[in-house]
Amino acid sequence: MSLNVANSRYNIKNYLISIVLSLSVAKRNSMNLSNAQKTVLEVIVKKETTTTSEIVEITGLEKRTVQRVLKKLVELKRIDVNGVGRSRSYQRIYTQGDATSKIIVFSSGKKVGELWFGEGSYSFKYDDTYTLEEFEGLSKGVISTSSTLFPYFENLIPEYTRRDRLLQDKDIADVLILLNNSHGALDFIPRENLFKYKPRYGKRENWLTVKNKILGTNDFPNLIDVKVDISDDILEATGNTEHSDLSGYQTKVDVNFDKDSMVVYESKEAKYLLKPMNKAKSSYFNADENGKKRYYPYIAINEHLFMTFAKNELGFDVPYTAIIKAKDTDYHYLTKRFDRLNGLKYAHVDFAQVMNISSENKYKSYSEDLFLHINQKLSTPQSKMDAIKFYYYSYLIKHADLHLKNIGALEIGNKKYILTPLYDLISVGVYNGDSLDLGLGMKTPLKKAKNWKMEDFHKLANFLGISTLAFNKEARVLTKTFINEFPKYISKLKVFEKKQPLLVQKTRETSGVQFSQRIENMYIERVISLKKLGFLKELKLEKEYGLLNVQK
Repeated sequence: MSLNVANSRYNIKNYLISIVLSLSVAKRNSMNLSNAQKTVLEVIVKKETTTTSEIVEITGLEKRTVQRVLKKLVELKRIDVNGVGRSRSYQRIYTQGDATSKIIVFSSGKKVGELWFGEGSYSFKYDDTYTLEEFEGLSKGVISTSSTLFPYFENLIPEYTRRDRLLQDKDIADVLILLNNSHGALDFIPRENLFKYKPRYGKRENWLTVKNKILGTNDFPNLIDVKVDISDDILEATGNTEHSDLSGYQTKVDVNFDKDSMVVYESKEAKYLLKPMNKAKSSYFNADENGKKRYYPYIAINEHLFMTFAKNELGFDVPYTAIIKAKDTDYHYLTKRFDRLNGLKYAHVDFAQVMNISSENKYKSYSEDLFLHINQKLSTPQSKMDAIKFYYYSYLIKHADLHLKNIGALEIGNKKYILTPLYDLISVGVYNGDSLDLGLGMKTPLKKAKNWKMEDFHKLANFLGISTLAFNKEARVLTKTFINEFPKYISKLKVFEKKQPLLVQKTRETSGVQFSQRIENMYIERVISLKKLGFLKELKLEKEYGLLNVQK
């Protein structure tokens, strides 16, 4: 038997089982009801959401009879009513016993389909009324099945120890129900709670028209004097509970920031994200590709610096960021959500979702594959240019942590996508001078993201339909701005250090240099490598910067 035939029979079997379960549910819940009430309830179970006129047409009952039955079923809490007047509709209220393993998936308030699971198997089927684009890896017209949770959903869930805290004997799909603040505009509603779901997306403004309001402004260093009204066990992740719905490895807390009282506090309706400094410094010692332990102090300042530089000097879309003094010598990092406004969510996906790759494999891809998908997903020439510019900027600062989940696509309406505002942007090269330049290498020829040359970026630009001349023009501006303006940020950091010393340990026991020196070393080494690897010559900057007086 072929695999396709086996899968087809498996899908048919699942579909028949779902029908039998649906009919058994209807039968079980029709006990103690009149014949008319049973008939109407069975219609609602089958259609899930329906109107009075549809019930009259299907059943042949008189309209007054149907209205009387619907009123009684509402009183009995068998159905729920939505809307008023001609827009009024009815839907089934499920109990916990009806569908313990079925989740209704919504995107931007629209019902997409159903996810059901149990005994190590996951299935997904689009709703018949859903007419918008497919989720990557999930096709319409069939029941998709998998032995693991589909990557489109799995990538929403925090990773590593953060995931362990959420699971605690739950199925991984059950965790989706807990995610109120995962990225994008997906909502996961247990079927028995479907009647409670009230979408609020009707008045959402187009993201492009409100992006400045969402993103906000800030300078560097933006040290804010606030009270962090969050317990130490949450900040230090010493408990067995998780406090952020956003994916990733690093400890996070979903928060709001009251600028009147200058208080940062945990919130389920978070507009901000806090990345707290972990008091247990051992958590900052992570092994690199060679198994060597690396120390990452002041990572909040690192991210704040490179995000602000990208925002204010290079013109990228970047949300508000700030640093907050922690109780010891380090800092917390605060950033604004770029996908939230007035309680409403804006849809976006990371490229692990787009490429249908699980989060554990976010580094196990190649730059060519990423850019092929960027070309397919992003809708405008400008957004594609933004993507290659972001990749080049990440190269300049040695963003070795740039993987598939650290770059995304944001929906701006009518199935159009642009590059998301930047996030999770740090320079690993500040701590590890011989780190990879990016998180993903090249596939053909096989090449790690280290000591790339202009030809590597030309290859990626070509995937986006961007000519060598057009890319070089943008890369020239980025390079000049980086060489000219970045020393000013180093100077600002040195001024900051006069009041707030930022000593970096050489080991856990001994003192070392100021953090600004690490930043400056990275900058100097990068400028030297730009000349050595031919970037300055290719960009016609060699005369201007070839003799630049930089010393290690």
